[in-house]
Amino acid sequence: MNRNKYWKITRSGLYGTAKVLLEFIVVIMISSVFLLASYWYLWLMIVAGFLILLVVWHAKNFAYLCPGCGEVFEVSTLKGFISPNGMNKKYLRCPRCGKKAWADMLRIKEKTVLKK
Repeated sequence: MNRNKYWKITRSGLYGTAKVLLEFIVVIMISSVFLLASYWYLWLMIVAGFLILLVVWHAKNFAYLCPGCGEVFEVSTLKGFISPNGMNKKYLRCPRCGKKAWADMLRIKEKTVLKK
């Protein structure tokens, strides 16, 4: 593992991710109060847009460590969206050994901010 590019997720990292998720939930709740009854299609577009942004952010900022061979790899946004995940693990197929397993999540140091 390249220790200069990745680091294991700490408790503070989990709190940061939880903060992003909480902001997502708050936006959905507030917009549902104002838009859901009359403008449900607009509300649905807002939810879909924020969900896409959340998945793109996650794909750009996290990599995975294969428990079998130790390979560190990143996944595409689509694979990140459809793969089952736990708190700090994701069920993926390793590109090096081909084994499907619960890979540990690692934070990517260089890509911590979405570029506009």
